[in-house]
Amino acid sequence: MTTLNLGEAMCSHSLKILLIEDNLAETELIEELLAEVDSDLSFELTAFNRLEEGLDYLTRQEATQCSIEVILLDLSLPDSKGLGTIAEVKAKAPYIPIVVLTVLDDETVALEAVRQGAQDYLVKGNFDGELLARAMRYAIERQMDVIALKQQAEREKLLGKISERIRQSLDLKEILEVTVAEVRQFLNAERVLVCRTQSDNSGIVVVKSVASCDRPLWNPEVAAALNIVVQQSSNSEVIEFGENVAGEELEKEQMDLIANSLVKSLLTVPIWQCEPTLKGKNEELQGENFLWGMLVAQHHNHFQEWQDWEINFLQHLATQVAIAIQQSELYRQLEIANERLREIANIDSLTGVANRRQFNQVLIREWRRLAREGQPLSLIMCDIDYFKKYNDYYGHPAGDKALKKVSGAIADAAQRSADLAARYGGEEFVVILPNTDYLGAKAVAEKIRSYVRAVRIPHAQSTVSQYVTLSVGVATIIPLISQSPQILIKAADTALYQAKAQGRDRQVQVIL
Repeated sequence: MTTLNLGEAMCSHSLKILLIEDNLAETELIEELLAEVDSDLSFELTAFNRLEEGLDYLTRQEATQCSIEVILLDLSLPDSKGLGTIAEVKAKAPYIPIVVLTVLDDETVALEAVRQGAQDYLVKGNFDGELLARAMRYAIERQMDVIALKQQAEREKLLGKISERIRQSLDLKEILEVTVAEVRQFLNAERVLVCRTQSDNSGIVVVKSVASCDRPLWNPEVAAALNIVVQQSSNSEVIEFGENVAGEELEKEQMDLIANSLVKSLLTVPIWQCEPTLKGKNEELQGENFLWGMLVAQHHNHFQEWQDWEINFLQHLATQVAIAIQQSELYRQLEIANERLREIANIDSLTGVANRRQFNQVLIREWRRLAREGQPLSLIMCDIDYFKKYNDYYGHPAGDKALKKVSGAIADAAQRSADLAARYGGEEFVVILPNTDYLGAKAVAEKIRSYVRAVRIPHAQSTVSQYVTLSVGVATIIPLISQSPQILIKAADTALYQAKAQGRDRQVQVIL
């Protein structure tokens, strides 16, 4: 969207007018009337006697970003369609005000011309130069008001769209990508990016929207300079750089740095975040602002004087982006907390291996999966030999330490990612071995017993060894959907009982 600065003529003391009028005498009369106007404002008149020529001129001027401020339009052109001519001209130059010139002194026609988009309606022969100049000036002012209202509506629509996306999405990268793309299109900027501030004040580009790629994307030294200026500035948070504007915040060295990076116009707005800290006598929780990054709009091919509404617009967006960042961070922390809670719910607090709850969940899941696949499932059930005597002799704190060492050895022996070592209760441990036949289960069981013996935990009250040992029951089955996993647990428990009955410090295996 290209919007013309319709107030530019008032500053340059030159009003550029396009006249489309087929009557040469009327054209000469308008030139004479404007020449007689007593004003500091001069007039540059370009005239065409056919609508087609005038529309072609507007097309060429749009391509070169011309600054025609007002159009004087005759409705009685040979190639025009009366009031429909206004719509044709508006289609070519939607932001340039139109003052209709006509011989028809008809209030109904005048009202319809305004409805079609004209800003004023003058009857030929009924106005002088002063009236014509005043009509054009008011037309420009009214058109500026129309454009301002339209831009405000579009800004509010875009802000609403981004705000809605923030509410609906927790994906920060997606939110930022949509934001820079929408902003670049809305501001007609060559580049819009979000830059994240690093610990050394340099900046890395998080997301970007780029119209062309013929120049370096971002200079880290420029980012560092801007970051330092923003953090040190107490008066202004916005940094503006252009042909005639270089912000009081920037020193000559910093301005040269930006210019040398091939940036002709730059507008950057900081994105602040609040980091909670404990301060004060009562250790109250207070917020401390830090510079998270910047929202940056750039032009490399032409200079641009940034308008107040553009600055305000980016400031509002920076606030929305800050909310999105905070929301994303809170969600991330919540996910970490939830994951920790899930871990706590499934982990035995003493030994750090899976607890009975997680064992039951995994066993049911693997039972169903392997029943569908027709693959074997093995279960190892271990019991520390004479553990009650161990606790009575060494004490419960030593018993807890022994449980931790034994559980660690069991977990180390069950090395596959699909295997699960869990505390079943007291001094009993279980190991689920998916896709494992009886030979594989037997090997793992021996490995577990070997690992536990290698820890060499003294056990003076054991009658089978001077160190802690395990009795192990192993059961293997190809599950059926019609059966319950309890059949496998019962079989492993029976095998464990047999291992104890046969003298302990051994394994007994059953195949179902």
